[in-house]
Amino acid sequence: MSGIDRQALLAELESEYGAGARDELRWLVEDWAREADPTPNPDAVLRFQREDLEARTAGRDGDAKLDALRTHVLARRVDRLSARTFALGKEILSGGEPDGRARGEALRQEADTLAGELKRLPPSPDQEPIRRALNDAVMEALFAIERKAMSPRLAREQGAGSGAPPDLR
Repeated sequence: MSGIDRQALLAELESEYGAGARDELRWLVEDWAREADPTPNPDAVLRFQREDLEARTAGRDGDAKLDALRTHVLARRVDRLSARTFALGKEILSGGEPDGRARGEALRQEADTLAGELKRLPPSPDQEPIRRALNDAVMEALFAIERKAMSPRLAREQGAGSGAPPDLR
């Protein structure tokens, strides 16, 4: 049983952002619940999540507020993807995932989809961290597919595990 009342939260957010953002809000509510529910105090986690969203959309209204919401949701989606690509890369480096090519290809396709969504948003300085995280995720997915160049963070991980600088040949 969930500690977060998803329907009530969705209704509350829809009243603030409008029904036009329903898909983004549904994803966000599920993501918030996935993050908050397993904790000892889901309400506190939810409060921080809401404060973060409010800070990102503060002082905006209409389309600007919706674009800020969409940017926020996209950032969270890219973060989720990035965690999965990094984990896959680490598995490959440790020898625990001898053939991550299919997983890497699926993650690369997901990254391409998110990149397309990012391009559809009006430009904003808030998007630069999303672009960097997405670039790392793409590099990690390509590493899983091709076993060639990798993201800087995966190269650091490889170097940390061996005590030697990464060999990217």
